[in-house]
Amino acid sequence: MILNAKIDGWLHGLLLHPKDTPDTIDQKVYLVGNMIIPTITLSIAYILFLLFNKVQLFVLTMPLVLIMIFPAALLIIIRRGIGVFLTVYYGIYMIMCSFIVIKVGGLPNSFGVWGGAFICFMHTLAICSKRILVLNACIYILCLIIIVFSYPYLNPVSDWTPEINNLIFTYSEIWMCLFLVKVFYDSIVARTKEAGQKAKHLQELDLLKSKLYANITHEFRTPLTLIRGNAEEISDQHADGATEKAKSIIRSSDKILFLVNQMLNLSKIEEGNVPMHYIQGDLVAFVKLITGSFRGYADFRKVRLHFEAQPLQLIMDFEKDKLEESLANLMSNAIKFTPVGGDVFVSVRQLSSRKTSERKVEISVRDTGIGISEDKLDKIFIRFYQVEDNSFPGREGTGIGLTLVNEYVKLMRGTIEVKSSPGIGSEFIVTLPVTNSAAPEEFVAGDERVTLTKAETGAGHEADGSISGHPLLLIIEDNAELTDYLIRLLGNDYRVLTAENGIYGVELAIEHIPDIILSDVMMPGKDGYQVCRDLKNDFRTSHIPIVFLTARADAGSRLEGVKQGADAWLTKPFNRKELMICLHNLLVQREVLRLKYTGAVSGSPVDEKETGLNEKFLERVTGHLEENYRNDGYGIDDLRADLGVSRIQLHRKLTALTGQSASNFIRNFRLQKARKLLLESGRHVSEIAYEVGFRDANYFSRSFIQEFGMNATKLREMFIR
Repeated sequence: MILNAKIDGWLHGLLLHPKDTPDTIDQKVYLVGNMIIPTITLSIAYILFLLFNKVQLFVLTMPLVLIMIFPAALLIIIRRGIGVFLTVYYGIYMIMCSFIVIKVGGLPNSFGVWGGAFICFMHTLAICSKRILVLNACIYILCLIIIVFSYPYLNPVSDWTPEINNLIFTYSEIWMCLFLVKVFYDSIVARTKEAGQKAKHLQELDLLKSKLYANITHEFRTPLTLIRGNAEEISDQHADGATEKAKSIIRSSDKILFLVNQMLNLSKIEEGNVPMHYIQGDLVAFVKLITGSFRGYADFRKVRLHFEAQPLQLIMDFEKDKLEESLANLMSNAIKFTPVGGDVFVSVRQLSSRKTSERKVEISVRDTGIGISEDKLDKIFIRFYQVEDNSFPGREGTGIGLTLVNEYVKLMRGTIEVKSSPGIGSEFIVTLPVTNSAAPEEFVAGDERVTLTKAETGAGHEADGSISGHPLLLIIEDNAELTDYLIRLLGNDYRVLTAENGIYGVELAIEHIPDIILSDVMMPGKDGYQVCRDLKNDFRTSHIPIVFLTARADAGSRLEGVKQGADAWLTKPFNRKELMICLHNLLVQREVLRLKYTGAVSGSPVDEKETGLNEKFLERVTGHLEENYRNDGYGIDDLRADLGVSRIQLHRKLTALTGQSASNFIRNFRLQKARKLLLESGRHVSEIAYEVGFRDANYFSRSFIQEFGMNATKLREMFIR
């Protein structure tokens, strides 16, 4: 509010332009409203001039009122161009103040008129952009320099006495002081209002998160109930119906895994630690392959699934895993929310443009389903947002899927667009750039699996459970037949390395850094205990979970295994489901551990009680970075040389512990240092960028926004008020 609500409303109606944003119209009302006070005070000063018969001063200062009245009237007439208006208005006003000061004989004889220029400059702090602020600061400083250096050559007005000068000066300073108080008060009110809006937004986010966790709890409860109920029936019955119930168990557990993977993927995106692995291949064949994997699901839902492409072949670069998960999500949603007898159309179309040489491809997923109302279209990609519709009860989700799709498409340098009409259907259009720079790679239909579809297809459709690259499993076993059985059992879910003895097993582990190790205990050369001890005491492999698979079931052997650092112990003959669940749980635990260690680069303290090799390794890494991050030439090769490891070992170790590649870890360490300097000092952003080892200020700015979601200046303003 400027003066009162009625005046504000009146000015709002006079100044409003159809294209004005709320911030723009607020600036206009604030500017014109604040012209009223100086106009009144200057008018009083003019009366004093006339009373003292100072006509010359009256004539000299009259333009100050005219500068406020005419621009205000002009702004009311044109009602736009506020940015240019502020620049011209403030600049002319300060120049006019300096002209009056010079005419009356300099600052000592100026009766405080230069304070008007100062008020004008301070006003820009409250409502102007940085560009206008810098420009007006330059004008203010330049005018002040001219006034100071011209003072020896100036002559005061002949009829201007010190008594009158002091009187007018006192009056001017009083109203300027009051005006400054109002300006700063308005600024405080604006900041308080902004803080209140942010608090409200955070409260809404908290409500959305609470709803998310409630939905996830519900999603977990149903498949877990099925798992427990079917498992109990299988244990109480013979073979009758056991196969179908076992499939139900697999589908339900895969659905849980899918939900967990979504949460983990979302967490990785938030951390900015999503590696991109492009391949070059036939995009049309790839999309057709994914579409084909949904035919069983479409048949189960009694929905017709169509595919078309133009051209029939398109060789280009694409990120196989991210694109597969994105299209799987879109196709699953399309089928899920299309009524019985409806259609889902998947198409690939190459776009041609005469204006640019850049080639693009468009992948469309269109359905004849329930559609999405227009007021919800701009919200469907917001994290945790769900479109509530009672037409399809029991098919609700968690509000994560489309968020992941949107983020993945951005990572692939593409765009996603949605068109929808309630009762007619929806169409999601993914547009990607066409490039040919990645290494060619073939993909086989039998190797592609879409978890989302198979986990939700219902009876008669087995789930596999893999979207991204399979974990690397090292099997150390001297029995060749058992090794072959384990490969058959686990080969669909893991990439498998094998070693026939402990010595070779340790060598393979150090060379390849597997995700998990399955080892026998009694082996020639080195037994399982020695293997476990060697790997757990080597910082390169200390993070790898080790599962003992042995015929020794006595308590003493188990205790010895725990003492050497084994993560799990299974006895022969083992339950194959128990083995698979055990391996899966250890990998999930490692993901949780990875998220914890990710805090090492963001400055979160690691528990002081934890002094294992993983913690010591991260301490060594951060120690070397602490010493060298200011050196812009310090990179991966320098760090791995200081640590005494190979480049690939450093990369895999950091990826396993933090989910970040070595280059990302170093970059994020520097960004955290930059963030600390921003909040603890008033130094310029570019100076801080060079201080923490960034040669290119533009690259620093892009990286900072990617890491923290805002530029450095905005972050500083948010925390330092």
